[in-house]
Amino acid sequence: MKLSILFFFISMFCFSQSPSGDWYATLKAADLPLVFHIQKDKKHQKVTVDSPKQKAFDMPAEINLLKNSGIQIFMKNIGVTYEGTYYPDSIVGVFRQGAIAEKMIFYKEAAITQELRRPQNPKEPITYKIEEVKFLNKLDSFYLAGTFTKPESLGPFPAIILVSGSGPQNRNEEVSSHKPFWVIADYLTNLGYAVLRYDDRGTHESEGDFNGATTMDFADDAEAAVNYLMERKDVNADQVVVMGHSEGGLIANILAARIKDLSGIVSLAGTSIRGDSIITIQSALISESLTDDKEELELSLAFNKAIYAAVIESKSTPELEKTLEVISKKYSKIMIKKGALKKKERKDLIAQIKRTVLNPWMDEFIKYSPSQDIKYIGCHILVLIGSKDIQVTSKENISGYINLLPKNDKIQVVKELEGLNHFFQKCTSCTISEYGILEETFSTIALEEIRSFLKSIWGQ
Repeated sequence: MKLSILFFFISMFCFSQSPSGDWYATLKAADLPLVFHIQKDKKHQKVTVDSPKQKAFDMPAEINLLKNSGIQIFMKNIGVTYEGTYYPDSIVGVFRQGAIAEKMIFYKEAAITQELRRPQNPKEPITYKIEEVKFLNKLDSFYLAGTFTKPESLGPFPAIILVSGSGPQNRNEEVSSHKPFWVIADYLTNLGYAVLRYDDRGTHESEGDFNGATTMDFADDAEAAVNYLMERKDVNADQVVVMGHSEGGLIANILAARIKDLSGIVSLAGTSIRGDSIITIQSALISESLTDDKEELELSLAFNKAIYAAVIESKSTPELEKTLEVISKKYSKIMIKKGALKKKERKDLIAQIKRTVLNPWMDEFIKYSPSQDIKYIGCHILVLIGSKDIQVTSKENISGYINLLPKNDKIQVVKELEGLNHFFQKCTSCTISEYGILEETFSTIALEEIRSFLKSIWGQ
């Protein structure tokens, strides 16, 4: 997920040597082996990245070597940063992509990893029809690719569209070898419904450009999916539900206000409060799960709030860039005084903040308030949020939905599910790094809530 915290505290140690060579580690949050290939090119270093499990090799990246053995690696096109310190036998640092912030140690040799169990992944025999499809986003003139499943019996069928959370996602919303959208699609198709799930624009088999796209662009993609289903003869156009997870839940709100003949929406950990509030709460909770340093947490929170306020108040990108520099200089001065940052790292810190904040997605997300759409939802709605979700918290967002939903004769179910995290898993530590460790992909309690809701609006 791209709903992320802005961590700007860099730990550097005095140990100097070259990091050239091949370095291996596994991102636990995604059960994803990664390899850094670092080579010296004349006076400079260059780096490429492999993700063998995804069959992606020699991916371009940027590398900065700092004094005192500091290292930064960036993959701007997919929002990846890695910052840390290199030693003769290891590179110790923090990997960040979207909501993932995980300590990773790279070594000279690849570790042997055990295959993780995913007992909920569908297994043969499959008793329904599977069709690989493509549909057109007419606004931007490109095709999105997905999988359409339907029962063997004759239609037309009620249908559900699955909309993924933020960050480049495939049609299964795969993370840590969990495939929640496949699990949900299998469950719902076996109940007698048709289901469409698709790859995000510019990812996997879908066309288009993911980079620079905003939530409203992704909403256009989801609307294209709705239009496609409503035109299919094997789908009942009067019985279409949009089901979104995280940012996808926010998109479901947008489409419910935009498309008047939707049968309903299901918001799974969708937001109801403005983006800056979401990230502020999320920042505090995720930071607390990573460090016990209260002084650092308070400084980080104040820094972030100042940045979000600047985004809200800015009238133009040049104005915001200047304001970000002023804020960054102010807080970096405090950080240097407290020993959380070194003077030579100040310039890199400011550049990192600008990279994070000055992009269309982040700007729109921080400013966007779901209230402008939720109050116009005129269809049936189910909202589910886990009580242990630290990315979209249940207290604030459930309250937001209850206060904003209009009074009408539609079914409106807003529920907190006890003990579940952001991915609707029964969790123990309930931190982001636990997602990939848990065997459960998607709680049967949540599946039952979805089944009950669909039965109540469609009578089957």
